[in-house]
Amino acid sequence: MAHELILHPDSVAAFAPQYFGSVEYYAALSSFGKVYVDLNLVADKRFKSAHRCHIVDTRDEIMLTVPIVHPHGRHSWLDTPVSAHGRWWHVHNTALESAYGRTPFFEYYIERFSPIFNHDYETEKVTVGALDRECDTIIRQILGIDNEVIYSSPTEEIKNDYRRIREFDQSTIPYYQLRADRLGFRSGQSILDLIFNLGPEAPLHLRKISESLQ
Repeated sequence: MAHELILHPDSVAAFAPQYFGSVEYYAALSSFGKVYVDLNLVADKRFKSAHRCHIVDTRDEIMLTVPIVHPHGRHSWLDTPVSAHGRWWHVHNTALESAYGRTPFFEYYIERFSPIFNHDYETEKVTVGALDRECDTIIRQILGIDNEVIYSSPTEEIKNDYRRIREFDQSTIPYYQLRADRLGFRSGQSILDLIFNLGPEAPLHLRKISESLQ
């Protein structure tokens, strides 16, 4: 399954970290044989995707935000602490259950994400970079993405550099969404939307998006 995703096995690319990144983000990331997810990027407030993601709820699209603390001076995502404000992990977990509890594969996959929502964020020191890496690791395991990943700044020349892209272009290729008949198809959603709706077929849809970009 993993080898179905990698369209450029000999190519290298660099990406910014994302919190439960978008479907389009993973379609691009899974296309390359080697990727750098640069956790050392300067924490730019304009790059909201490092600690935010979009999901489709029962009534409309909503945004899940991880509150963060910006230290003084220049700092990277790996040095940016996650805040415990509002017990956000509980809010996110509840929101996912509300949005996807009736999707075909929610019950099958939700426990895989329990490490994210079971941290004691009030006492543990967790950074945005560390959180994004943990999310990405789980996503990769579910989707079977086995390309080489380095969670650091590139140490070689990179021709495929996506680190300055705030949001990837939304795909026009639809997939099954539980409430599409009522809300219409919503592109640009978190990869969680694809996983809970399509389950094992999610990698095939990522490949379709990747091929459409060639």
